[in-house]
Amino acid sequence: MKKILFSLVFITILSGIPGLRGQSVYSDFFSTDEGWKVIDYLGYEFTLSYNSSGGNPGGYIFEDNAVNSGSLCFKAPSKFLGNKSAAYNRSISFDLLLSDTTDLYKNDADLYIGGSAMTLEIDLPKDTLPGSWQHFIVTLNENSGWRIGTLTGQVPTHQNFIDVLSNITIIGIKGKFSDNEGTGGIDNVYLSTSSPISTFDIDYEGWRVIGDVQGGSGMPNYHPTGGNPGGYLSAVDDATGDTWYWQAPGKFLGDKAGTYGQFLRFDLKQSDVISQFDDYDIILQGPAYNLVFNTPNNPDTTWTSYSILLSETAGWRIDDTLGAVPSQQQFQSVLSNIQNLFIRGEFIVGEDSGCIDNVRLGIVTEISEHELLPGQLVVFPNPAKEYLQLSLNVEQGGFYNFSLTGISGEQGVLQHRFYLSNGKQVLKVSLGNLPSGLYIAEMRNGSTVFRGKVVVQ
Repeated sequence: MKKILFSLVFITILSGIPGLRGQSVYSDFFSTDEGWKVIDYLGYEFTLSYNSSGGNPGGYIFEDNAVNSGSLCFKAPSKFLGNKSAAYNRSISFDLLLSDTTDLYKNDADLYIGGSAMTLEIDLPKDTLPGSWQHFIVTLNENSGWRIGTLTGQVPTHQNFIDVLSNITIIGIKGKFSDNEGTGGIDNVYLSTSSPISTFDIDYEGWRVIGDVQGGSGMPNYHPTGGNPGGYLSAVDDATGDTWYWQAPGKFLGDKAGTYGQFLRFDLKQSDVISQFDDYDIILQGPAYNLVFNTPNNPDTTWTSYSILLSETAGWRIDDTLGAVPSQQQFQSVLSNIQNLFIRGEFIVGEDSGCIDNVRLGIVTEISEHELLPGQLVVFPNPAKEYLQLSLNVEQGGFYNFSLTGISGEQGVLQHRFYLSNGKQVLKVSLGNLPSGLYIAEMRNGSTVFRGKVVVQ
């Protein structure tokens, strides 16, 4: 199969670091304008338009105003406002499409966030070539170039930033920079307040597909049920010779240096297991080189879970599966500026379809981690109702088969397949409609076995 060549289709200006938990907010304008407005810097409202195509990709919103209207900005709807204190030390990201980048209004902030007592403003570097999408990720802390009130105002303190984020009253993103007639567009606005997770229980969450898939639309299919559990995404191969991939949205990109030594987790399944071929299974694209990872086995026709250590010791390579093993510094360099995350969706020579669910970057756990003895499997909660969380320390990476067996001896009451890297793992398994009772939980890879008892209520 021909490997797909990845290149950025927009100028990427990235920064942002992991932070606290909370409810992240996203607008991808897939079907509506989602309540956004266009205003000037005095608050007067102008016409906003919606286009179902031409975005980055899919739909987007834009303002198309006459000359001499001054600089205009996109005003965020209410879901971006209120208490977003968990966004501190995280980021806001968005894509801009500018018809004219002649900035006649340099004193007007490119991005501002208003609170009850003050407004924080920042000026951003911009592409000099109009007509192309540009991606911005901006860190939300006092050390990232923000000012109070004006672009020349005081640098905010830590407390200033927390105060504003605790009661956001307005967010504005400049979309028109000159008096010339033209269109400014915006897409994929994401306010990050939590570790990056996509469970697809509500919608697409900004995920796309790239390669010979879905007729080149870039849009996967969304399914509200049938996932692992809940919603999931699927896509159908065009079978023209390329390998197609799942492409992560902005919340998985930027500065994720804090995930070093943690895990990338996701669930996959495919339509069949005939005529399998090999290729890069994961691509972490950095500014200078990529980190690629190849799992020893492809997903099954039922959900297969992957948990891969973000470390140079786990089997990652630079640019190719036969490339050099990255150093710790090289690995952290890519994590500090992730420009794209791709997960392979196609494994069959010829027509196929693939599915994805539960993508997580970093530690996602409801219990404190602790040292685990060899062979020890910690099950939480216990008793359990809807799900099990499994903690174990893996010394030999590979595919592990998980089973939950009734204490009276019924075999394979619940089964699941995991690919696990070396290291401490915290996994989650849905119990579905499993009957109440006492069960033995087992994780097995050949002669390596982890066991624990669990009560299901």
